[in-house]
Amino acid sequence: MTSIKHLTDFSDKLNPMLVKELRQGLRGVGFVILFITLQAFLAFILLTTAAGASYQNSGHLLSRIIFFFFSFAVLIVQPLRGITALSSEIKGNTIDLLCLTRLSAWRITFGKWVSLMSQSALILTAIIPYLILRYFFGDMHIFSELLLLFTLYVISGLFTGVTIGLSAMPSAFLRVLIPIGAAFFVFIMISTSFASGKFTYQKVIDSVTLGTMKEAFTYLGLLLSSLYGTWIFLYLGTSVIAPISENRATFKRVVSFALIALALLVFVFADMEPALTLAISVILAIPICSISLTENPSLTPPITARFLQSGRVGKIAGRFLYPGWATGLLYVSLLYLLLHIPLWLQADHWVTGEHIGLITINTVFATMLMALVLTRIIARKSANRMGFFILFLLIQAITLGVITTIESISHNLHVFEIFFWLPVSVIWLQDGNRLAPEEILVLSYLNLIVYFVIALICSRPIWKHIREVEQQTEQTTTPTA
Repeated sequence: MTSIKHLTDFSDKLNPMLVKELRQGLRGVGFVILFITLQAFLAFILLTTAAGASYQNSGHLLSRIIFFFFSFAVLIVQPLRGITALSSEIKGNTIDLLCLTRLSAWRITFGKWVSLMSQSALILTAIIPYLILRYFFGDMHIFSELLLLFTLYVISGLFTGVTIGLSAMPSAFLRVLIPIGAAFFVFIMISTSFASGKFTYQKVIDSVTLGTMKEAFTYLGLLLSSLYGTWIFLYLGTSVIAPISENRATFKRVVSFALIALALLVFVFADMEPALTLAISVILAIPICSISLTENPSLTPPITARFLQSGRVGKIAGRFLYPGWATGLLYVSLLYLLLHIPLWLQADHWVTGEHIGLITINTVFATMLMALVLTRIIARKSANRMGFFILFLLIQAITLGVITTIESISHNLHVFEIFFWLPVSVIWLQDGNRLAPEEILVLSYLNLIVYFVIALICSRPIWKHIREVEQQTEQTTTPTA
């Protein structure tokens, strides 16, 4: 009897936040309705499909139905439930109470993520009986379909991590509107992959077949990228709710640099298409760059003391790893150089446009630097730095759309040439051979250097504060005679 009672509750060794969220989540109306509705729809549709479809087509049709409903549940519904994960604690003023229980900010954020992923895992296990039923209809790629289930679960973890991380942001636009807008596009992708026909579904299955070593390493790199994306967004939420005295920037930057470098090396070793490698590397770098360029420049002697213990090397490392957007500016320059490594290693594999890789990297980083400059000039005193940073990125994108529309109406205006100072417009100058590739490359470097220098000038007061804190730390730690 004692052992039965022991099994009816969670172990005391588990994260208290995880236990709390699991109890509330499993009893919540949202999860119960989702779980029961999913079971009812699958049972009804699978039975009617099996009875009405021909034997040759029923197998693929059943698989598409299973993956469509599973993807809808774990890629849309479950991640959207994370929108209020941290914001509810912040609005209820319970973050400080949770910290009094000796729960760190990371354990709070991670516990909420594990809770939602545990519920998604329960949905995953509920899908298995339907896959067993589907097996009897034949023509089933067992390994590929199981790997596809696992891949969807990993992507669900990424999406859930994004919504939980953004849920700590003060801006409702970042916290609510962006996840809901992204969910709409995810639904379109799910419908295209599993509801548009047998041919499209077969392409999805072929993408996870891993028939060659190249495909296996490519999949490993994508898996590593998804895990990194999950971690960085969870750490974003952790940084927002953590006390200002905690140095979350150093660990975040070091791990991000190492994981991005490892992912890029895997992609290069797998001989992935250079354009795809470039696109993924840029996507991996954007989150940590955005976070580093909008961090609160709070520096205390205990933080600098750990760096100054290593002497000159520690002081140099601090210039890249201290918390704050000023040191983040130098850290972003290191990431900028890191992204050039795949270009150098895959230089012989570029079929067309030898400068397109450099132009793309310069454009992306110059766009973020321009958003940083606008944030420091227009919203310098605002606490919502990330919100304004994203807003200025969107303004650049909207401006590009307006320029493109004007250019399509009248080619004689040469609007793109006038807006050469807008980084996102530079890459479009190659359309119609307006400028030579070398000239476009020079313009991309010009924008990058100009906005970097302006941002560096704006950071001078912070660097002065950093030197003062370092001097204070050295005076405190130096033994008196």
